[in-house]
Amino acid sequence: MVIYDERLSVPLRWWLAALAAVAGLTAALLPLSPLLAAAGGTILLLALAPAFGSYGGVRIRVCDGVLVAGPIVLRGEHVGAVEILDEAAAFAWRTRLAGPRARLLIRSYLPRAVRVEVAEPSLLCPYVYLSTRRPTALAAALTEARDHCTSPAAGSR
Repeated sequence: MVIYDERLSVPLRWWLAALAAVAGLTAALLPLSPLLAAAGGTILLLALAPAFGSYGGVRIRVCDGVLVAGPIVLRGEHVGAVEILDEAAAFAWRTRLAGPRARLLIRSYLPRAVRVEVAEPSLLCPYVYLSTRRPTALAAALTEARDHCTSPAAGSR
C-alpha cells in the first residue's frame, strides 16, 4: 500500500527559461539562415526536454514499509528519527553539515527537506537527506512505516 508518493519534477520557471533560451538561440541564428535558426532551436529544445524530464523524474515513495527515493532504498525497520528541515536547516545539512557517508537526494529548486537517521549500523549510512515539496507529509509517512515495521504485531508475521 502506497502511503506517500511524490515526483520531484522541475519547476515551471525552468521550462520558461528553456523556452527563452530556445527563442534567443533562434533569434541569434535567424540572420544566418531561417533553416539554421529553426534547426538550432529544435536541437536545443530536444536536448533540454529529456534532461529536465530525467532530472525531475525522480520519485519519493513510501510503500509497504519501504522508502524508495531514486536510488535510495530504506526499509521501515531501519528508519530512525525523522526530522523536518526548514530552508536554513536544509541548506546547512546539504552543505557544511553533510556527512561523507550520507545518502543525499538533493534538488536545488526545493528549499525544504527531511532528514532520516538510519538505525541500522551495518548499512554504513548515518542518515538520508531528501529534498521534498511536502516535508510534513513525508515525515508522517516515514514515521508510520517505521512504527508499522517495529510494532509487535509486525514481528509475528
